[in-house]
Amino acid sequence: MTKILILSGHPRPESFTEHLAKSYQNGANKAGFETELFKLHELNLSQKAIAQKPTSNDWSPQLTALWEAFEQADHVMIAHPLWWGSMPGELKMLFDRLLVSGKAYSYEEGKPLPLGHLVGRTAEIFMTSDTPNWFYKLGYKSAQTNLMKNQILKFIGLKPARFTHISPVRTMSDTERQRQIEKAFQLGQIAPKTVKQKSAA
Repeated sequence: MTKILILSGHPRPESFTEHLAKSYQNGANKAGFETELFKLHELNLSQKAIAQKPTSNDWSPQLTALWEAFEQADHVMIAHPLWWGSMPGELKMLFDRLLVSGKAYSYEEGKPLPLGHLVGRTAEIFMTSDTPNWFYKLGYKSAQTNLMKNQILKFIGLKPARFTHISPVRTMSDTERQRQIEKAFQLGQIAPKTVKQKSAA
């Protein structure tokens, strides 16, 4: 059975981002896929690193469980808001703590580029923002999309397959918010099939 890891990357509970992630999960569950949802605001990131270099030795049990879910997943969906041109600081901290050398990637002797350890899996991003999509692309050159695709997902071996930008949230009506939540449900239902077809193209 296809396994889908869903990460709600908003540091506050009951956010619009979290509702999108839950709806996506409900859609995937209805389609018969096995899912697991992690919420950033429930993860313990307060424990300080005890090693000079990033390592898994000081992971909390929650981070260990999240990494195991990454390893077991066939597909990964990450939802997060766009704050000050990037992801929330807490989500960046999670990646700094979780995606460490020896676990998520490694370097081989004589090769300048890393070997991602999550090869064979696909990933997609849901991003919410107040920035209109046309300006995000034209004015910001899709900077956060490029960062996530090239410097995080591909770096650890995940194949980016779909990016969904939902905006502008600030002026979005309740009706439109509900429509976007329903759209997330529909994308969850077709996620593995659609994503794998796109990633193979």
